Amino acid sequence: MKKGYGQYCPIALGAEIFAERWTPIILRNLMVGCHRFSAILEGAPGLPRSVLAQRLRSLEHDGVIEHRDNEYHLTPAGRELTEVCLALGTWGARWREVRPEHHDPHLVLWTLSRLVEPAFLPRPRVVVRVDLTDRSDRYWLVLSVSGNEVCLRDPGFAEDGVIIADAGSLVRWHRGLGSIGPFLTGPPWLEQALDGWVLLSPFAGVRPA
Repeated sequence: MKKGYGQYCPIALGAEIFAERWTPIILRNLMVGCHRFSAILEGAPGLPRSVLAQRLRSLEHDGVIEHRDNEYHLTPAGRELTEVCLALGTWGARWREVRPEHHDPHLVLWTLSRLVEPAFLPRPRVVVRVDLTDRSDRYWLVLSVSGNEVCLRDPGFAEDGVIIADAGSLVRWHRGLGSIGPFLTGPPWLEQALDGWVLLSPFAGVRPA
């Protein structure tokens, strides 16, 4: 049984739900449109399946989410709790240092793929290859009217452009601290689109203190 603080204080009562490990990450993923178990798990590297299942059951019990048609959705209480997520993210972007061990290029691309609305793409499919200069990883960001994804293998589609950068530069761009232009080989419309999409992050405009 989940241990609480044994206090009537609203901060303590709220922390009993929100401050449990992995819960803010799960809420973040739900907030960006991950409704299936596999999608929530994909956006939480390192989260064991068993822990995710337990957290989802707990959040459902506490009235934060509801499970229907094999999907998880935020309740009104859950949607209000995401405001705490956003406030925490703003604080983290301003006051916490991003160190090299935090540089996760897959999370950058995954987050971007969740934020971009396929219905508003400039063409039916946009494909960007990402080559990392400080590691051997290569990714393909595939955005299409049928859905967005990040591929670890060549999806076989024509590439609209190529980003060649180290993971740190990719993270700084995603944080809104520069343009993708110096790292992109591709047409001007693609640079404009990528720099516009990255600003969809609610934390892109937050400057470090």
